[in-house]
Amino acid sequence: MKKVILLSLIILFLSKTQNIFAKTDTFIVDNIEVTGKINDINYRETYLTISFRKGFQSLIENILKKEDQNKLSGVSLETIKSLVESYRILEENDVSGKYKLKTQVTFSRSLINDFFYKKNISYSEVTRLNIVVYPILILNSELQLFEKNQFLIEWNDNKELKNIDFILPVENVDDINFIKDNLTSLEERNIDRLVDNYEIKNSSILIFRKNDKDLNVFLKTNFQGTRKVKKFEFGNRDIEKKEVRAQIIKNLKSRINDFWKEQNLIDISTPSFLTVSTKINSADTLSKIIKKFDSMNLIDQYKVETMDKNILKIKIKYFGKIKNLQDSFIENGFKFKIVHNEWNLILES
Repeated sequence: MKKVILLSLIILFLSKTQNIFAKTDTFIVDNIEVTGKINDINYRETYLTISFRKGFQSLIENILKKEDQNKLSGVSLETIKSLVESYRILEENDVSGKYKLKTQVTFSRSLINDFFYKKNISYSEVTRLNIVVYPILILNSELQLFEKNQFLIEWNDNKELKNIDFILPVENVDDINFIKDNLTSLEERNIDRLVDNYEIKNSSILIFRKNDKDLNVFLKTNFQGTRKVKKFEFGNRDIEKKEVRAQIIKNLKSRINDFWKEQNLIDISTPSFLTVSTKINSADTLSKIIKKFDSMNLIDQYKVETMDKNILKIKIKYFGKIKNLQDSFIENGFKFKIVHNEWNLILES
């Protein structure tokens, strides 16, 4: 009986995957809130279109670098509406002439791809990202310890980036002594030991040096083994003012986010194809593989090419770098072996 069920599911899978594909969360914008006064009889439609614009803005902030976001500042509302695949009203009420609308908007992946392609814009593969961020503040050659480091204390005061969780360091005497011993040469040294104990692949170490004239920030990022170093000059900023510190933190978060996006850009002009084989031992295994494939943003399309007993060969159309696809398979619980240029996927239980 189990074999019959498994065969039926495989046939269903074969029929489903001839033309299709991955429905992914990247292009779904949730909990878009719009509020305002009820001025005319078409107020509902008016606020709905506003939610489309807000949703589009949220989408591009999430997946585009800052410079590419600026290229789309003049996109018309009609264009935005044409990119909407569907929407859901999550909440709606009006009290004493005040209207509140909360929606979920799904943008069409294929239409967005075409739109970005014509604008010569690449977008990034968006995932939830944990980053250890380690701000070090040096004022006039003197280290400001944790309780005196306002950049560290205030780093997470505002949650501008929805896709990134910044993990702040715990005060550690050995780390403080290491920083003090190397205070004048931190920029040149390998200081990974400050973040190595956090068991998180991604990190950003920021060295703030402030004297009477200038504030310079030296940023060292390490995203899954890819390193980048950059110096930022903020001039003679008054960092005693909280609003100034908030602006600097916001700027640096945006830079870190752009570094991450650069590493995960998808070149939609040149899709790639890959054939994988996977063993199907049960109906449950097949169901899990389908769900995994459907959740992977890099996968644009997939279809079963052949079925031999319980071995499926699946052709995948994907965007981006092969390494990013490998990482995505691993993150989704797959092991893989490459034998004679053929990928064998194994879903870990």
